[in-house]
Amino acid sequence: MTICAISQSNYIPWKGYFQLISNADIFIFYDTVDFTKRDWRSRNQIMTIHGLHWLSIPISSKKGMAIEDIILPEGSWRKNHLETIRRNYSRFPFIQDVMDILSPVFKNEEITHLSEFNQTIIRRISEYLEIDTVFYNASEFNVNGERVDRLIRLCKEVGADTYLSGPAAKNYITNEFEEESLNLKWMEYGPYETYEQHGENFSHYVSIVDTIASLGKSTKEQVIN
Repeated sequence: MTICAISQSNYIPWKGYFQLISNADIFIFYDTVDFTKRDWRSRNQIMTIHGLHWLSIPISSKKGMAIEDIILPEGSWRKNHLETIRRNYSRFPFIQDVMDILSPVFKNEEITHLSEFNQTIIRRISEYLEIDTVFYNASEFNVNGERVDRLIRLCKEVGADTYLSGPAAKNYITNEFEEESLNLKWMEYGPYETYEQHGENFSHYVSIVDTIASLGKSTKEQVIN
């Protein structure tokens, strides 16, 4: 059985994103779809002593543009985000692991597009967690059609016989897979154990840097199951 998962490239995603990757043999970055402002593509949250804090890449409205075409803005946001993460987790045991993963990407001015920026971070975190899933971009394939049809065709392009989908897709996937020689499997996130975290109200729904800063390599025991 060859399992394929497909998702847009998110900004320093939460651990569930990496659980999805680890449960698939092939993962396709779906960066040919339109960019949506104020969404996970360009922002995420970390937990601070004052509660949840957004890290947002200041991308102006790009209505109708594909994620792969979004150019990163200039300015000090890279330095500011990196410094915010460093200061926030400075007393956590594995903050250096986080900085070793992120710093080369944030400081690389040759990475000019959001898609490449997000993907590079995701790949580096996956390597840190010893996830051996194979990555592709949707743009590598000439796939058209309706929303679900494109997902099915992408799976066929990479030779998968099972599509692993996040539960949010239940809003638009109906019976399309019943007529295909392709199995549909729904991702079940967790269960996750809690760990030392800033603040009084624990949240699993923050960037994985929160988990890595606290657990280091043991993060993979939460993500891979």
